Amino acid sequence: MFTVLTVVLVLVTALGLASDVNAKERSRFVTAEMRANALENAKRFEWAAARQSTAVARARPWLAKSDDELWEMITSQELPRDIHTNKDVGCPKCGDGIFRFGNYPWERAGEWKLKCPNCGEAYPKNAFRAYYRTALDERGCFRRGRGDPSLLVNAEHPDPEDPLHKLYVDDGYGLYDEKGNRHRFVAYYNSWVHWAEIRSALISLAQAYTLTSDPRYAHKVAVLLDRIADVYPEMDFMPLHTLGFEHSHGGGGKGRIQGAIWEADATTRMARHYDDIFDGIQGDEALVRFCSEKARKHGLGDKGSVAAIARHIEDHLLLEILASVKDGRISPNLGGRKVCTVTTATALDRGKETESWLDWIFDPGFPNGQSLTWLLTEGVDREGMGGECGSYGLGWTRRMARFPDLLAAYPDYRKHDLRAEFPKLKQCFLVEPRLMCLDAAFPNIGDGGATGSWQRVGSAEMFALGYRLYRDPQLAALAWRYAGAEPAALRTDTDIFEKDPDALANEIARVAKTEPFTLKSDHLGGYGQAVLQTEQPENGRALWIHYGYAKGHWHADCLGIGLYAHNVDMLPDLGYPEYTGAWPQRFAWTSQTISHNTLFVNETRSKTGGKLALFAVQPPLRVMEVASASAYPDLKTYRRAVALVDVSDTASYVLDVFRARGGRNHRLSYHGPAQTAQVAGLTLVPQPTGTFAGPEVGFTQLPGEGETISNTSGFSYLYDVARSGGRVEQPYAVDWKAEDLRGRIAEGEEPHLRLHALTPCDEVALASGDPPQNKPGNPRRLRYLLQSRL
Repeated sequence: MFTVLTVVLVLVTALGLASDVNAKERSRFVTAEMRANALENAKRFEWAAARQSTAVARARPWLAKSDDELWEMITSQELPRDIHTNKDVGCPKCGDGIFRFGNYPWERAGEWKLKCPNCGEAYPKNAFRAYYRTALDERGCFRRGRGDPSLLVNAEHPDPEDPLHKLYVDDGYGLYDEKGNRHRFVAYYNSWVHWAEIRSALISLAQAYTLTSDPRYAHKVAVLLDRIADVYPEMDFMPLHTLGFEHSHGGGGKGRIQGAIWEADATTRMARHYDDIFDGIQGDEALVRFCSEKARKHGLGDKGSVAAIARHIEDHLLLEILASVKDGRISPNLGGRKVCTVTTATALDRGKETESWLDWIFDPGFPNGQSLTWLLTEGVDREGMGGECGSYGLGWTRRMARFPDLLAAYPDYRKHDLRAEFPKLKQCFLVEPRLMCLDAAFPNIGDGGATGSWQRVGSAEMFALGYRLYRDPQLAALAWRYAGAEPAALRTDTDIFEKDPDALANEIARVAKTEPFTLKSDHLGGYGQAVLQTEQPENGRALWIHYGYAKGHWHADCLGIGLYAHNVDMLPDLGYPEYTGAWPQRFAWTSQTISHNTLFVNETRSKTGGKLALFAVQPPLRVMEVASASAYPDLKTYRRAVALVDVSDTASYVLDVFRARGGRNHRLSYHGPAQTAQVAGLTLVPQPTGTFAGPEVGFTQLPGEGETISNTSGFSYLYDVARSGGRVEQPYAVDWKAEDLRGRIAEGEEPHLRLHALTPCDEVALASGDPPQNKPGNPRRLRYLLQSRL
């Protein structure tokens, strides 16, 4: 491993030495003129002065630290990083009791210690900091096995004869509990606490410099970045992955400090911080003295001038970042690679070398063929939505919207005009409000959101940026509405650096007043979502249907529906699973067809895709119909028509007609907003044991021959079953009294969802199914209605 890393380092350095003639001369993203504007604006405007004061306050604790303290904060490759301690077991003391606090629930309880938010127990039991210091090599880097083993003891049981003397002791590579389960507390702390603090310090100090031009802040950022550049060439997550450590790499194990997905944002920021403070470190002899002394003491090369320190950061951090974007060790969700490349290449600022990197993002040879050209022509759909479901797709959209400003920071590059070349770019600014119901709720389609949650997507800042680019009154109206008709809420992060920081907000306020707002029913054929809704959000009702093709993070939910009414998600999609990757419940239940409000055929998950056949709005009637030939290709018909019919200004009913022809069995699944449901007109008999898979099949069991989490029906995830015991000919009703776990309705005023079933079935059953249990606010269970034709 070390030989390969050394070769990479030599090659990158050699590449850098060839470019001395193009050495960086100035900051690009926040120029000297922009910093001067910020200082002047802080004198003229209270809001600007307040922002400057806030930045200074946030940076103050980091400014107070000595250069040695900051330098020593940076940990190296052989101290692992992990995003979980043990996601299967939970807490060594209280087990799965911790899961209700979220995916990453552990709290800081002191230096290198974590506390369970459920039971309050803290781990590890040893003083890891003392051990860490004894494990540093001549370069100041942690080396596994180098530390003093006498320090690896349980501080609560200091007697060597005590059988607990070595229990819950973590040397950086995890500890084992009494049952032999491994828990990775130091690695979790290193990732979620320690490196998070390093990133926070960089952000706070760099922002303070850009808003004050005080070189003290730039100095501290340079100390941190210089030390990061010492250790970054060796940073590689793959060796940790092979040892069982987990991070954000999508299963492949690649990454640097973090997994390949999350590494992009962190390193993009580091590159930006370097550019932000570049002007501020020119002539900083104190920086030279400190870094050159550290280099002499630890054998870290030449740091005898500001230029040498800058070169070190560029060669061993920025160029390493760019190399990792190419080799996949930095590989975020779509668009992130290009954001990282443009930001880092601009911060590098080396003439032809920077130009070649900017050319690369447009090149068809970009990894996986996903160049910026591809993204803005084929990658995003015709509505401007990215190629993944829910918030993942909006990540594409939001990153695309950033590119005009990113490229503008390097005006020497004039080969592309994004606004002129890529018409879809404008749709990236417009798509988010089109995806919402009632201007308040983004449907939980695929891996997104929490059960019953409402999420308003879009931002005044993004719409303001879109208006600045296109001068479209529609974008002005969106920005004004999202800002609550308050000009102050329209200020973007960069307005303080403008000569006239209020000019854009004032223009938007003037233009937006000509655009009245009403809700519109809408359909997005590219994404595969259609919404029927009332024209006003107050007392509003909205009904949506999903029929999109197989975008990333999709669920098997073809023709699934959702309903918002009385301020409640009445048909709540389960949303984001406990974990992605090969998490059993994700495949067997949360993303399976039976867990959604749709029709499950032949006990196999549906495929994706559909076509809108009817969409008509004439209040009080609104109706849409979607057919899918691909959901179950062997079926002759798989088609759903739904109508939203107003009976007053505050109430509506939904008519739902699902047509299916072909297949061995059909099961129409619904679940309402409650853990219990009442049935009228029908008697159901409780099944004393087992699950919906049968009285002999236990919860989550997969007893069928060849049955796996990928091909199971999901029936064994449905429990507390009550069945009709035979065919049901007569109409009946099921009533859910909404249970509010998110503070959306007043106690005692809970609305009801009542389903009137009019079609005969071979069996009717109620059963309970679990939403993901590590999402705060998710209900413990939901009650499902299952209507079967067998």
